[in-house]
Amino acid sequence: MSQKNVFEQIERFLSTENPEVLSVSGRWGVGKTHLWNETLKANRATAKLRNYAYVSLFGMRSLDALTTAIVQSTVSLEGPELEPTFDSYLEHLSSFPGVIALTKRAARKSTTVASKAASTLPYVGKLADLFAPGAALLISKQIICIDDIERAGQGLDMADVLGMVSSLCEHKGCKVVLLLNEDALGEQGTKYRSYIEKVVDQAVRFEPTPEESAVAAISAEDVLGQQLAKQTVALGIKNIRVIRRIRRFLQHLESELTDLHSGVTERVIKSIALLGWCVFEPTLAPDLALVCRYAKFRINLSNENCSANELNLDQLLKAYDFGDFDQIDQVLSDGLQAGAFDRQALQKLLEDESKKLASEEAREVISKPWKIFHDGLGNDQDKFIEAICTAFERYSNAMSPTDASDALQFLRELGRTEEAERFLPMYVDTQKDKPREFFALYTCNRGRLDPHIVTAFDAILAGMPVDRDPTEILRKIVFSQDWGPDELAYLATLPSECYDKMLKDWQGHDLNNAIYLALDFGRLDTSATNKIEFARQMAASLQRIAAESGLNRLRLRPYLTKIPPALMAEEQSSEEPDN
Repeated sequence: MSQKNVFEQIERFLSTENPEVLSVSGRWGVGKTHLWNETLKANRATAKLRNYAYVSLFGMRSLDALTTAIVQSTVSLEGPELEPTFDSYLEHLSSFPGVIALTKRAARKSTTVASKAASTLPYVGKLADLFAPGAALLISKQIICIDDIERAGQGLDMADVLGMVSSLCEHKGCKVVLLLNEDALGEQGTKYRSYIEKVVDQAVRFEPTPEESAVAAISAEDVLGQQLAKQTVALGIKNIRVIRRIRRFLQHLESELTDLHSGVTERVIKSIALLGWCVFEPTLAPDLALVCRYAKFRINLSNENCSANELNLDQLLKAYDFGDFDQIDQVLSDGLQAGAFDRQALQKLLEDESKKLASEEAREVISKPWKIFHDGLGNDQDKFIEAICTAFERYSNAMSPTDASDALQFLRELGRTEEAERFLPMYVDTQKDKPREFFALYTCNRGRLDPHIVTAFDAILAGMPVDRDPTEILRKIVFSQDWGPDELAYLATLPSECYDKMLKDWQGHDLNNAIYLALDFGRLDTSATNKIEFARQMAASLQRIAAESGLNRLRLRPYLTKIPPALMAEEQSSEEPDN
């Protein structure tokens, strides 16, 4: 039964003074007590019986303790609070002749109980001993809520509890509501089910919807919590305590999520909802170990050897759009189980994820005009131009020279010269923090680039200092036969005079090794632009130095004959107009 339906039954229960027993059963954490309290608060002014007691059987071991607890917990619905106090206890007893003096003497002997909730007083000793034998005489025509019945202590038999409830209803004119998890009664379950028809007037099964549980667990003003609520609803989580526990763990991560891409927050919330459910409610949630192995076994789901649990999990995670279990999920899972997160490791992973999402978002915006262009022949020129303008305004920094050149060319051809002239300096200005290799343009077809961009980039590159010794970089590569892409990329950006100097700084066998290494880059790995540009620059330098004198031409002739044709192509093409 949904929260709304149970709420209506409790309202009906409170609206009459007729003695009655209402049983509300449901799993732990679904909010039975919360729903009862909220319904009572909403209807306290109109409830027919005006006294109320709440008692939990958690750990309680005798009927005398239960009876005393009811007396001590009784409050008037006319008062401001439903939570009992020592004053409310004395006020309740003052309505019974002959009890006032006894209460005051007991109070003086047990003053420490004044600061405790009345429902815990059976355990302080003396006061309970004084009232236990006659406490039942003080209970009459009131509302009583008996909670946590399945958690009663050893010695308190279910049959005795239900017998007392029946007596309170039939002989004391009370209205009693029982809150319990019937599935957790264990051995007492048989007795409960055998007596329920004789004692309970109405028994309802509380099964809130995931939406109702999320509303009960998370404040409507909690922005991050509302994002979590969407995920708990998608998973079908009904346990309010589990939802609140997941929210507390999410709160520990709020500082890590600050200033990161919004997609990171969505990503973390989606994961922590699923993994938190697995950790905190393992009897109902998917098996955590299976979730961790999802990426490994899902490729074999068509195999007949896959278990039913694996197939069910696959359906759940596909519907939830979870994806693969990755490093972020592992750190979250470990933290949920350990009670605290490895914040340093998680922060690094989240920052990397933020950069990745930002890059993907930028690429999507930058490529949107071309998707529109290739999509068809619709009347969507304004939409196309708007997409180009958005790309420049939001992600100029992420646009490649080719992206920017193509966009500027289309703007001009469509008569939007003003926009093109406005975006050109904006684009160049947003690139100024890029490394040398970005401005070298050797990875691009310079002939198709906007000439203004080429001119601007060449000027920027020429003005950048050579802050690393190219000869030392080349020496490391030659002697160690070990290099990184950043080292080759740096060498590939250097002006021609640096290559001439590098060759002239070398002699003998070392010079031979350096030249052959560079030329080999141009022959062996034609897909690596860094290597090709480095080899092309070295080949051009050999030709320049050979042209300086007849002796140098003879010295370098063995090398010049071994330059791959591809490295000579630019030199040859530049000479074609003179032929």
